[in-house]
Parts: sequence; C-alpha cells; structure tokens
Amino acid sequence: MKELADCVFVLDDSTVASMEYLQYFQRNDSAILAFTNRYDNSVVLYDYKSKKNVGRIHYEKEGGDGIGEVFSFCYVNDDSIYHYHFNLRTLFRTNNEGKVLEKHLINTYSNASPDSLFIAPVLFPRTNSPLTVVGDKMLMAGFMMGEVEGENDENRPVMVYYDLKTGRLDYSDSYPSVYHKGHWGGGFIYRNPYFTISPQNEIILSFAADSNLRVHSMNEKGFREYYAGVGGDYVITPIEERASSKWINKDECNRHYIDNLSYGPVFYDKYRCVYYRIARLPDPSIDIHKTPIIKPIEIIVLDKSFEVIGKCRLKEDKYWINQCFVGEDGFHIQVESESEDELRFKTFVFAIDEK
Repeated sequence: MKELADCVFVLDDSTVASMEYLQYFQRNDSAILAFTNRYDNSVVLYDYKSKKNVGRIHYEKEGGDGIGEVFSFCYVNDDSIYHYHFNLRTLFRTNNEGKVLEKHLINTYSNASPDSLFIAPVLFPRTNSPLTVVGDKMLMAGFMMGEVEGENDENRPVMVYYDLKTGRLDYSDSYPSVYHKGHWGGGFIYRNPYFTISPQNEIILSFAADSNLRVHSMNEKGFREYYAGVGGDYVITPIEERASSKWINKDECNRHYIDNLSYGPVFYDKYRCVYYRIARLPDPSIDIHKTPIIKPIEIIVLDKSFEVIGKCRLKEDKYWINQCFVGEDGFHIQVESESEDELRFKTFVFAIDEK
C-alpha cells in the first residue's frame, strides 16, 4: 500500500477532533464525512472533496426531541437519520433538523438459569461496527462484558437484526470455537466484534482472536470462513487456559494484549474492490501503564473473493483505528494532530499493480 498526502479537515471553535463515531456516505452528488461532536451534542458534516463544513445537526439531550448524548448514528436520508443510545437502549429515527420522528426500545436479554445459558449482546455501535440499515432491518453488533463457562457455537451471539417495521429481534454469530476454551479477559480487547457489509449485503465479521473472516448472508444459518491473517508463527492464546467467570485485573489483560497478536476491524473499498483488515502485532516492550496502548499495525488486503493479495506494515504513529473510513482517495485512519483546529487522517491506497 502507498501512503498519500494526509486528509485534513479544518475545524471551527465549536468542533473537537476526538469523536465517538463517524460515517462516510453519499448525499446527492456529494460525498460526506459526518461525525459526532460532544461539545454541542451534534453531528457535523463536511464535504469530502472540498474539505469544507457543509452543516451541523444539533440534538437535544432531553425532552420530546431528546436522544441523550449523541454517540452513534446512521444517515440514510434527510428524514431517516438513526441514532442509538446504549444506556437508554433506544433507537431514534430523526430528521436533519434534529427532530425525533420515531423511538424504538430495543431490549436484548440474557438467560443464565442452571439449565439454560443465553448471553445476549449489549449493543454498542462503533465506527468499526456501525449501525447499518439493510432493507427493513437495522444491523447492530455488541457483546456482554465478562467471561463464562459453557459458551458454545450458539449461546453468545454478537449480531442483532432489528426489524424496523415489526420490532422483531433476531440474533446470530456466536464467537468462534477458539473462544470456548480459556479466559479472554471479558473486555473490548478480545471480545468486541467488528463487521462490515459486502456489495452483496453479506455480513463480514472479524474477531480479535481469529485469523479467519466469517462471511454469510443475513438469512443464512451457516457461514463461510476465509483466512485473512498476517501469516508467520503467531499463536493467539487466552489469558488463562481454563474458561471461568473470574475477574482478571487490568494490568494482566493489558500485558496479555501486548504479548499477543490481535485482529481488528474490516472495511470494504468499493472504489478498488478490495477489503482491508487491521491487525495489531505483539510488542512486549510497550509500557502498559502509558495510554493509549498502540501496538504495531499491519493492514491485510483481500480481493473481492477474500483472497489475501497484499500486506502492509504501517510506520509508527498515533493511529486511532476506531476511526477509519474508506473514501474515493483511499483508506483513511485518524491520527493525532499537532493542532486542535484540524481533523487529520493518514491516507493509504492499494494500487492495482500491487496484486
């Protein structure tokens, strides 16, 4: 992959660069980068090509049009901008004036009785596991914090399908078998799932402890797996060999994290018809008490048939890989900027001649 010039958006006095969520989408003839802004509880919109601010949608936290703090959103059109608030467990449909048009209370539930174990996910949409509308369904991902004994191929799903018309809730995609044995810390490092959607509306899932990508349609019970790893002699091991519900302290989890390979989000590049998967490589020399912990990053490139066609080790920088997107100019990863008045992304492009 080739590194191009940084993608930079100049911010005004009311906008901060540290966002919770972003979305890149097409509106009429313009490509838009939109992101949450906690300073005034808004979604800020920039034209991707001109890098100019083209709008701001302010949201009330309380009252009839209140949606709480803006955290995650999905722009479909000016009358269907969905927001999910994980504490309120509510999906809001709003318009481009910040007015609430619909509210959907989404109750996922868990059953941990002696004769039955079902661990429903706590929904936590993020940029790399986004709110996604496909037809009448809202797709969301999440997980229940903690570890348990008795996890299997069906009882700990991470994907939720919410029917926007009927309110029906369906689940899919429990963790791969590598998670069923051992203790993985129970937190975001290895339990947070990542997904994207293929051009055929198939779900592409990436799990931190699995070298494979999982692929299936929304109506398909089975799935296909494709190797999408970094290669080499890496073996990802759990913190402890025995599964249990015991609590493991933060330092031990962080030490395990820097000692092991872990996989991150996956993105589809419609402009070049390839997928990018992020891998975070082990580096035992990292000081676990200095945050954020940033491990070396490698990008794995796959073609539309999920064949690995390239890999690229990124040079050291303060990458914020929770905030990435694909635009016409390439694959953008947010980095720390020296100026508080700009939003800065490193830009990488996979050239056809690299195949």
